Amino acid sequence: MSELEKTLGKEVSRKSFLKTTGAGLGIAAGALLFGTGVVGAQTPAPAGSVAETPFPYEALDSEEARLRGHAGYYKAGCAYGAFYAVLSLMRDKMGGAYNQVPLRMLRYGGAGIGGWGTICGALNGACAAMTLALPDADVSKLASELLGWYTRYPFPSPKSNAIAASGGFKYSPATHPKLDLVTSVSNSPLCHASNANWIDASGFGNSSAERKERCARLTADVANKAIELLNAHKAGTFVPVFKLDEETANCLSCHQDDQE
Repeated sequence: MSELEKTLGKEVSRKSFLKTTGAGLGIAAGALLFGTGVVGAQTPAPAGSVAETPFPYEALDSEEARLRGHAGYYKAGCAYGAFYAVLSLMRDKMGGAYNQVPLRMLRYGGAGIGGWGTICGALNGACAAMTLALPDADVSKLASELLGWYTRYPFPSPKSNAIAASGGFKYSPATHPKLDLVTSVSNSPLCHASNANWIDASGFGNSSAERKERCARLTADVANKAIELLNAHKAGTFVPVFKLDEETANCLSCHQDDQE
């Protein structure tokens, strides 16, 4: 079994998880699983379900998230890759309720959701994973910060380019391109815009191995940033940096009433 298969093969089935925790016998799996130890939790979740409260969170390794994001992209695309990178780290360190969230649920998000070129899958997957650990009041704050950062960041990052060049993406297929890739700024959170801008800048086609590698490195970068944001939130040091321009702010103002 390859390193990639070992690393990406941690999709724990609900049946096996319940069996090992004793929940399959109707025994409560404890505060981490059912939320009874979460500050502010009210009614414990019924046996076999997960509480509708933020899951416990401890600081995670953002550079390990980068490596897993790259590998996850090559297994099932950008949305899965970012979701896998963050959630698998949560499973490894905190366990509990995180083990009941299926990794495959983000398979739909590749190529802008089913190939439609809408929201970048890496953003989709990262935001979904972040939400598991955030209180409701902070979900949009961190998601907005991640999207805003994405729209202005030149992908792929120098760090991901350097790791690829040195063969450092140790969980990924050995055949992935190692060359230093040109960067581009998307100015949009949309998959189509992000890809189109990079294709114009690089000269590589959409079906090329280089374009796919660019998206793998982008997924790695987004997973890394998501963990940095979660760690800052946990430490109480999160401060939004991104600010909408006036035109975008005016456009979004009509949707504010849709937020709870």
